[in-house]
Amino acid sequence: MRKMTHLKPRGVGASTATIDTAIEAFYRRCQAKNLSSHTVSFYKYRLQAFKSFLDARYPEIRLDDINTRVVRDFIANEGMRVSPATADDSFVTLRALFKYLEADRVIDECPMVGVERPKTKKTLISAFSVEQVEAMLGVCENDFTGVRNRAIIITFVDCGLRVSELCGLKTDHINWNEQTMLVTGKGNKERCVPFGRTARTALFSYWERRGDIPGVKEFFLSCYGDPLNRFRVAKALAECGRRACVTGVRISPHTFRHTFAVMYLRNGGDVFSLQIMLGHTDLTMTRRYAELSQTDVIEKHRLYSPADAIKPPSQSGRKRLK
Repeated sequence: MRKMTHLKPRGVGASTATIDTAIEAFYRRCQAKNLSSHTVSFYKYRLQAFKSFLDARYPEIRLDDINTRVVRDFIANEGMRVSPATADDSFVTLRALFKYLEADRVIDECPMVGVERPKTKKTLISAFSVEQVEAMLGVCENDFTGVRNRAIIITFVDCGLRVSELCGLKTDHINWNEQTMLVTGKGNKERCVPFGRTARTALFSYWERRGDIPGVKEFFLSCYGDPLNRFRVAKALAECGRRACVTGVRISPHTFRHTFAVMYLRNGGDVFSLQIMLGHTDLTMTRRYAELSQTDVIEKHRLYSPADAIKPPSQSGRKRLK
């Protein structure tokens, strides 16, 4: 009878995992969770910075030796070397890495405990005005590219899609009768997004120009029939903004997403339906849109003041002051 070998549980005593193998295991975990390639690339970029820091400052360090002091040292170094936002990205990345390693019992304790998150400046959300959107639509010509760009701009403004969601939109994901589109968001989560009559007209006009191309399911294409990527979309929008002389706001797909959210709330939409349409997991970002949508509250109050609508009683003769 073969003698049973009793293995030592992971997490008890010194771990046999190295920093490199732990990071590779973390990447595989991200892929298993269906995180987007953009998120995985985001993690890889910041973990490369962490590895470079360890190689320079702690060349002989082992995985079990990474403690709170080492992590604080790295975050402090990031604060001096990069922007506050990037330093915060590094914090978020390490938190995700070490939480996974602790949960999988690769390490005994998470070294992030007690490490303060870097403070970042709360930036204002930029959004286009109605006039700026109209100006960009006005420079879209009636050729294939112009009709496509008009459909892209209106889709962004009417649906609030992420650029990755727009690029991933398939021809069979659009329901023309119901006026909805099935988009795939972060974590490969699908959601149904409605669109209005104006968007339907713009999308269908483009669809008539695009036609049916065998083997190509992506809805938005280049003039050569290639699927658009995020860089081509950003370049097309930037060109529309330049020709329309739009200034004072960053011209990007995400600015259109902000614009949709703000316009939706200002037109009477509620934060809960907005959260669903944007594909947000919580109301944190949606609340920021709500705050921005209230910037015209003074003007609205002047128009619809309840007290101003009340007619004061007519007064005749002199009255004694009390």
